[in-house]
Parts: sequence; C-alpha cells; structure tokens
Amino acid sequence: MMHLSVQHKALTMSSLVLAALVNPIYAMAQTIAQGTAGATPAVTPRVESFTAPTPVTSSTIIPTDTLPLPTVQNRLSFAENLQLRILQKLPSRLYFNSTVEVSGRYESNPFQFPKKESLIRQLPPPQTFRLLNAFQQAQIYDIIGLASNDDLVFRVLPNVTVGWTLTPHTRLYGNYFMIRDQLARNVRLNTVIHSIGMGLQQDIPITSRGNIQAEIQWRELYQLHQACVFDYLPGLTASYVLTPRTVLFANALLQLRGKRPFQAPTKEIDPFYTWGMLYQRNGWSFSASTTFVQNFRHPFRRNATIPVNNYSFISDFEISRRVIKQLPGLQAFIRAEPIWNFHSGNRPGLSGMDFRFFWGLRMAMAKPALTSALEQLRQQLEEQEGEPPAPNNQKKEPAKPSAYVPGAHELIASSPQPIHGFLNDDGSELTSLDAANEKQPTALIPKAPKTTENPDNLSDASSIDGKPTALAVSSTAAGSGIVDGDEIIPVSLQQ
Repeated sequence: MMHLSVQHKALTMSSLVLAALVNPIYAMAQTIAQGTAGATPAVTPRVESFTAPTPVTSSTIIPTDTLPLPTVQNRLSFAENLQLRILQKLPSRLYFNSTVEVSGRYESNPFQFPKKESLIRQLPPPQTFRLLNAFQQAQIYDIIGLASNDDLVFRVLPNVTVGWTLTPHTRLYGNYFMIRDQLARNVRLNTVIHSIGMGLQQDIPITSRGNIQAEIQWRELYQLHQACVFDYLPGLTASYVLTPRTVLFANALLQLRGKRPFQAPTKEIDPFYTWGMLYQRNGWSFSASTTFVQNFRHPFRRNATIPVNNYSFISDFEISRRVIKQLPGLQAFIRAEPIWNFHSGNRPGLSGMDFRFFWGLRMAMAKPALTSALEQLRQQLEEQEGEPPAPNNQKKEPAKPSAYVPGAHELIASSPQPIHGFLNDDGSELTSLDAANEKQPTALIPKAPKTTENPDNLSDASSIDGKPTALAVSSTAAGSGIVDGDEIIPVSLQQ
C-alpha cells in the first residue's frame, strides 16, 4: 500500500513536469485542483521552476525590424537611388522613397531559447523523470531541442514612405511596410507583419556639420496569429557629417505600446538607444550600429502580451555594393546581426544568443525632398573639400565673353621664356638662337602700342591713338607673321 502511494505521487509529479513544459497554465490549474482536494503533491524546487514561466509565443521578428531607426534611414538616404525623370513632374514639395529587400539568412537560434544546459538543469531528478512514459519523455526532449535549433529564413521586405515638405525643416509623411519570413524547417515560426503609420519630422541644424532631427510617429501593427497593437514612437536623432563620405549618428527612441489607437501605453514601454556610422565610397557602402533595448512589460501585468521584462543588445554590420552602374538603385548586400538577450530569467522566447547572417538584393527608388538638412550638409562639405578657397589677396578677374580675343599686350612676353631670351629693344628678331630654337616654328605677333590716349584700355590692339591700325599677314623666309605698319615682330613659340 505504501509502495502504491509513492508511485502515485511520482506519477503526479511527472505529469506536472510534462504539463509545465508543454502548457504551464494547465500545470498551475492541476496543482490548484489537487490542493483543493486535500492532496499534498511532492513538489521540488526544480519542478516549481517549470510551473512559474508564462508561455511565450516565439516569432522571427525582433524589435529593431519594425522601428524607424537611423541605421535604416541613413542607409536609404546616402545610398544610390534610382531617380526617374518622370518623378520630377511631381510637385516639388512632395517626396517619397521606396525599397524592396529580398534576402535569405542563416539564423542560429530562431526560437530565442536559452542554452540547453540551463534547461536541462531545471529537469526533475532522474528517479522522477524515469517514471514518465516514452511519449512524454520524447515531448520533453523535443521542447529542449528547440534551443539553438538553427534554420534558414527567406524574407521579403517592401517599404514605402511618402511625405510633404511643410517648411524647409519640417516634413509630414506616411509609411507602410510588410515583413514576411518563411522558414525552411520550423514553419511554426512563419511570420507576416503589416505596418501602417504617419509621422512628423523637424530638422534642427546645430553646426555646419551637425543636425538634430526630432520625430514622432504613430502606427498600427498587424501580425499573423496575434492581436494587433498600436504604437507611439517619439524619437531624437543626432547626426554629424565627419567627411562627405562618413556620417556618425546617435538615436534615442521610445516605444509606447497599447491595444488600440490613442490608448498607449497599456501593454509595454520600450526605450531604444542606437549609435553607429555609415561610410560610402566608389559604389560601396559600409554601415555599423548597435541598439540597446529595454522592454518593460511586468508593470502592465495581464494587459501585456508577455508580462516579463527583458533587455537586448542588437548589432548590425552591413556591406553593400552597386550591382549595375546604369541602375544605381540596385544593390547587393551582406549583413551580420548578432543578438544578446538577458535579464529575463532564462525565459524561453526571450533568452539566449542569436546570430543572423543575411545576403540578398535591395532595390531603391526615390524622389528627394525639397530640402533635406543632412543631405545638404554633406553636399556643402563635399564642395568645400573639393574646391579650396582662393587666397584673399588674389584679385577677382572680370568675367570675359566666350568669344574673347586677347589684346597685344597680353601676348608679348615680359620675362625670359624657356625657348627664347629677351626681345630686342626695337622689337626686331633675335640675332642668335640655339640649335633647339632654330628647329622650332616662328610666329609673329603685333608689338604692344607705346602711346595711347587711354593707357588703361589696352584690350584692343587694333586701335591706337583713337585711329584704327591695319594689321596684315606677311610671309617671309623666316615664316609667316603679322605686320604692324612697316615692322614685323617675330616671336618664337613652342609647339
């Protein structure tokens, strides 16, 4: 009789373990029912660790996938976009950019589970685990096997933004994007998300190289097999144009999430802190950024989708390259994205380390805004570095017409030249030339006028003392020349 009682208690404990792994809520209900019946289940601390967790619905979408972070915005702003001539027919204050990203990726831990060792340490003692039948043990092994269960994922991401420039520094816009993830093996994680939102941006120029952008966005997310949520997204971004090809940025963004429009926050509050840089050269683009995320859900308790707080570090390193020179909007890219989850008590779905490696193509088409503060800073800096300023003591020459003919005083050399020496005082031909100069052709030009009524006006060599002077072409043994009256002035020129 004693043996049957011990075996009954062991089976009861084993059923609790299995139910806790598969459905923790059912395990808690069974425990309460036994307590009301007067039974005292033999529960160890290890078993209680399984009954505590709340079930987490896993997804392949991480927080940074659905936010307007500066990494993505700068990547689109400074990348080469396809700008069709027909787009210029649109109103000058209207702007838009659209991208379509098709990628494949390898993901090391798509379920965001902790390490297998931490799950195995929570199992009950071996003498209890042996009492489970083969089917129950297989179920437990399958759940533990979800940790570090790597997979391949195919993603399609179209993103469209249309805006209107209210003032040179203020813009109102609307945004839509869709994310579809298709897994090769773990099809239960297939995800489709649609986002529809509007926002307002205000640029605040700080220095000749720096800019601060304040932004507020409100949007609604529709996710497959989950309830839709509404978010307020106020943010502040600081950008600094280090060189025309290099941009540094930092961002602080707050996500206020609720169940319905204009009721947030009622589910969670998530601050995001992002910093990074972008470099572009000869069709190549390099970007690196890191985002620190804090998810505060526990204060909202049952209203939260997952009433568990957790923190994450998400890094992003991308290299992209223009594929076809005649089609600047088409880029091939590779991207590495390590993710570190912590501060969640090893809760499955919010724990462990995940590594993503993307490869794919991105097509971008845009009509630039009327004024874009950050882009203007970059262009101005590029012009300054490309054209050094002229010295202050250099006099600005007057503008000359395209058909300008120089006067005689601008053609006669006033100092020794590499090919010939000084001219004689009377302007006649030099008496001695070296062997190299003898082989050079000789060109004759008119001599500068000596006296004029207006000595400052020497631009016209055909007018001396207010009278026109005839210039004729003469041919001599030395070569052809221009005759100024009765005098021919030879000058040797280098070919």
